[in-house]
Amino acid sequence: MKTFLLSNLMVIWFLPVIGQTSDWDEYTPRPAGYLSLRNDLNHEDYLLGMELGMVNAKRNIVGFVTFDARPYRKKILEYQGNNLFYQWREERFFIGAGAEYFKGFERVPLAGFVQLNGVYTWGRYAGTESRPDNGWEIVPRIGVALDLKGYGWLKMGYSYLDARSYRLSKHHLYLAITGFLTGD
Repeated sequence: MKTFLLSNLMVIWFLPVIGQTSDWDEYTPRPAGYLSLRNDLNHEDYLLGMELGMVNAKRNIVGFVTFDARPYRKKILEYQGNNLFYQWREERFFIGAGAEYFKGFERVPLAGFVQLNGVYTWGRYAGTESRPDNGWEIVPRIGVALDLKGYGWLKMGYSYLDARSYRLSKHHLYLAITGFLTGD
């Protein structure tokens, strides 16, 4: 118990020191943490999520963890064989980690990005003990990002996301707004 309290006190004591900058730090960018609100959507489905990560000093390589969820219960048809289908109201969740690479354009505050995200997806059906398909998926994304004057990015692109649901399109529009928590 004493070790737990001591470690928490040390973290609280060092937090103000982490956020301080010196004159030297003003002239060199440094790694920064960021928080992002993101959406994957198409005409059949909508996912809302958050992303928490670190970006390097050059602002071109990112590592992150994510959590996404469908903010409503989607009606899903499940094929049982012999022309028999059941309709369920499905909840779907995703948790994962990934990396992203940015390539900036000269003279404009835009960058292209490529993202690869490994996620575990799971879900449940309302009102039944049946469960939908669960498992690991790879989610690639590609698009453009608008630099918000060093405060973050506004990203838009294409996402290939398999939600493991019957007859749902795997092609999504990716939208995200990102804000830096630390750094320049």
